[in-house]
Amino acid sequence: MIEPRSTTPAVPATPAVPALPELKSAAATPGADSAARTAAAAEVAAGAGAGPAWPRRPQRLATAVVAALVDRIVGGELPQGSTMPTELALCETFGVSRTVIREAVKSLEAMRLAKVQQGQGTTVQEFAEWDLLNPLVLAATVRHDAELSILEDLIDVRRALEAQMASQAAVRATTDQLTQIEAAMGRLLVEVDNPTRYLQADLDFHDAIMAASGNRLGRAAIHTITAEAFRSLRYIGDPTPDDCRESNIAHAAVLQAVAERDADQAWQAMNNHIVSSWHRRRPSRSMVDGSDSPRT
Repeated sequence: MIEPRSTTPAVPATPAVPALPELKSAAATPGADSAARTAAAAEVAAGAGAGPAWPRRPQRLATAVVAALVDRIVGGELPQGSTMPTELALCETFGVSRTVIREAVKSLEAMRLAKVQQGQGTTVQEFAEWDLLNPLVLAATVRHDAELSILEDLIDVRRALEAQMASQAAVRATTDQLTQIEAAMGRLLVEVDNPTRYLQADLDFHDAIMAASGNRLGRAAIHTITAEAFRSLRYIGDPTPDDCRESNIAHAAVLQAVAERDADQAWQAMNNHIVSSWHRRRPSRSMVDGSDSPRT
């Protein structure tokens, strides 16, 4: 992967959502998922001029409420083990119907962030119960990861899976797949002076290795857990052309081991690459005290 230097970008203002009664609180929640808010706002806007159409499809409105509640739970505003506000209180907070709130709570249960108990209300689950492979939960967790602990876990998972898949690729790669890996390496060499395009070339190289491994589940798992991490500037840093050139030395070592059918060396080269790359770009504690700015 890229070996960029650490940086802490300025936090951009949260995009505004139209001041609609149903969404005003959800839109004001810091860090709430922008795509979810946009979809919900579009749902309401589509009905503008045609009467109060928004109650007809509560699931779309619930998307914005879920995004806000996920952010509040992960961010600690609704602490683990605490009882969530009542259904009526949430209706008043977000300006939506009971049906919308019920749909939102069902989603939180599916993410294992909350648990509904008859007669006891809705309780926020402990962190160990959360579904961190859910994109919305993972995005919020990365966003609020002040200690970088979830990113450290991600690196460990990448080492375990990608190093193994590099080893498998050395054994299983077909001639066509080796050609694709070599082509991806060629794009890395071409794009060293353009870090933005280099990032995509870097992703393509790693994906070509994973595809050649034949490990479909491992590849899918890496896609899931890295999708949100790569939107975090704390994870990818701010690479320079020199960073890209240095990263290519490690990429070339992986390619050589796979091409030579050396499974052990391929495992070692990929493992070393992932670890050393993260150590070089990992922000210091002083650089992660603020909020992270998602990359779009």
